[in-house]
Amino acid sequence: MEEQKAPEAPPAAPAKGKGMWIGIVVVAIVVIILLAAVLGGLFGTPEEQTLKVGTVLSITGGLAAFGMKNRWGVIMAIDEINAAGGVLGRPVEMFHQNDDTKADTARSVATTLVSQNRVDAIIGATGSGQCSTVIEVAKANRVFEISGSCTSPKFSNETLTGGWWARTAPSDALQGVVAASFARTNLSHQRAGVFGINNAYGVALANVFADNFARFGGTITAGSPRIITDVQGGETDYTTDLIAVLNVDPAPQIVYVVAYPPDGVLLIKDWERGRQTRSAWNNTVWLFSEGVFDQTGFLDALSGAPNSFNISAYQGTAPSAFGGLTGPDYDDWAADYQTRWTTAPGLFDDNNYDAAYLVALAAEKAGTATGTAIKDNIQSVANPPGTKIFPGEWAKALTELAAGREIDYEGASGSVNIDDLGDPSSGYIVWG
Repeated sequence: MEEQKAPEAPPAAPAKGKGMWIGIVVVAIVVIILLAAVLGGLFGTPEEQTLKVGTVLSITGGLAAFGMKNRWGVIMAIDEINAAGGVLGRPVEMFHQNDDTKADTARSVATTLVSQNRVDAIIGATGSGQCSTVIEVAKANRVFEISGSCTSPKFSNETLTGGWWARTAPSDALQGVVAASFARTNLSHQRAGVFGINNAYGVALANVFADNFARFGGTITAGSPRIITDVQGGETDYTTDLIAVLNVDPAPQIVYVVAYPPDGVLLIKDWERGRQTRSAWNNTVWLFSEGVFDQTGFLDALSGAPNSFNISAYQGTAPSAFGGLTGPDYDDWAADYQTRWTTAPGLFDDNNYDAAYLVALAAEKAGTATGTAIKDNIQSVANPPGTKIFPGEWAKALTELAAGREIDYEGASGSVNIDDLGDPSSGYIVWG
């Protein structure tokens, strides 16, 4: 009979959960390392690495003569940047909104850009009234706003902007001085009247002109500055306003007009009609702000059929680019703009191009695409010292920044060196 052996005891089972706990520990260590890398900025989230830029510009309304061409300046810059490698290795994303030259609409569409499109920067608005509401949204949401055309002196105020603001167009604090100095000193007029449309731009610049004309030894006549409703606000006849400013004793020798193209056209039409029966009006000399300085929407509208008015004596103030004081590459940039859009660049198109370039440079230098990063780096890429970067030189900028070198953007509109209040050191000229 065969001997029976007792069965061998099965091997001891490993300690319960030991393998599982080892796996959990390994995973936890990996998670901690990755979390530390993200928080330390090694990787950054996809959203922080993709620059998103929105525009709030006046495609319709009183500033429609400028808004679309300003947008083309932004598009031109971003397309060039994306074609040369993008920002942080990714294409810049663009989102566009139309504020209809209305402050409330500007606030609403800026909110859309922030809440739905999650933009890091807003380029715009076209007019200072609209910029006033956009900065409320930008500041509250830590989004950087940079304008190529909002010129009101009110924005030179860090209490208002919180530092979330810059512009590539010079302030009306300077434009008003240039206009007043020209009227008083160059043209030797002793008495001046003033019109300003009823928004942040019109009121502020009208007052700057009036204050400085008086400072230069001139007299602001009775009834001025006269603040008027703009055409988009419903005005259809400025005759009463013209009487209030021109029919005073002594009468103004020169009148400064702060308005937009539709307002300027209506004002001059009413003046031309009124001076047929008011001979004293024939002595009026007109000086206009940059807000009306549009060839098609203002000058051609008055000199062409059916009006055919004599505009040869008109003069006004405008950014210095229109006097030939531009960036060194302006002519090449303007030729590229003409080729791209089959029209010559106009008022503030170059400034909006420069605004887009500065935002992209600030994000690239920071290594992260956030409003805070742009805010913290905008001055360092706009101002000397550093390697000069000109329009269209994005690849060169990437090389310099990757090598750890400082850069200094020299824009199409000029040097656009930006001070602590977000103002550029550029100027105004007088056109005729």
